[in-house]
Amino acid sequence: MSRSFPYLVAAAFSKGPFNGNPAAAVFIDENLETDTLMKIAANLNQPITSVIGPQMPSVDKTVAAFGIRWFKPTFREIAICGHGTMVAARAIFERGLGDSVEVVELHTGRGDVMKARKVGKDGIEIRLSSGTLREVSSEESPRIAAAVSKAFGRNVAIKYIGTGGKGFENYVVVELDEQENLGKSEVDAVALLETGYTINVITTASSSGEELFVSRMFAPAVIPPPFEDQVCGSAHCLTGPYWHRKNGLAADQAFNAKMVSSRGGDLNLVWDQKTAVIALKGETFVMASGEIYV
Repeated sequence: MSRSFPYLVAAAFSKGPFNGNPAAAVFIDENLETDTLMKIAANLNQPITSVIGPQMPSVDKTVAAFGIRWFKPTFREIAICGHGTMVAARAIFERGLGDSVEVVELHTGRGDVMKARKVGKDGIEIRLSSGTLREVSSEESPRIAAAVSKAFGRNVAIKYIGTGGKGFENYVVVELDEQENLGKSEVDAVALLETGYTINVITTASSSGEELFVSRMFAPAVIPPPFEDQVCGSAHCLTGPYWHRKNGLAADQAFNAKMVSSRGGDLNLVWDQKTAVIALKGETFVMASGEIYV
């Protein structure tokens, strides 16, 4: 006999169905095998599926706590996912938690606690630990620069190359000159395997007046073709502080960022330098909901 579980599919960092980063959220109140959860994620075939467990006890009536796991459709579980957290929180708020609940806590299997709160009608804010960048060495820089130019099919103007510190060791951030027109550039992401880093974040300043900077994230070693994350929350744990410092913004000053992938996504950021925490806020748009059968 089949069992049914409620699910929701939404786009994070978007006000509509054709932008942002999609994810599914499924409420599963049974102890299903990991293999079954992976098959559910494969059936839903979204960039990420958040599996939300039963509600957990909370001593604070303003907080609703749940367990969470994240699965890619390629039969792989990942430790943490920013946009999957946002969609999971939207799904939880959609179910109705009572007027007293202000914050959703999502507890991971490794002991992390992701917190999300509702902002306005459809917005969700999550808070992540920010990271630091260090400029790459003179020995490493030519290899990364060559890989980036190869990916773009031309010699691009590079202004900075930095790698992430603790917690972001597999990230490299490359700032290009704004004139490179990042959003309109065709990128052969496979060439970025030669940087030696798993997560390749390319960024430029923005002159639109709507956001401080734009970026794209490529991870050909872990993301299926076309090897690009449409909107990557964790990348902003590095690019947010980088551009905040570069522009001399005041502490806790809010600023906007945009990912210029094919779908695109809009983020509002606030960086607390003292606590090394960055708040990511974005709209969420529900595209589908219903029941899945297992």
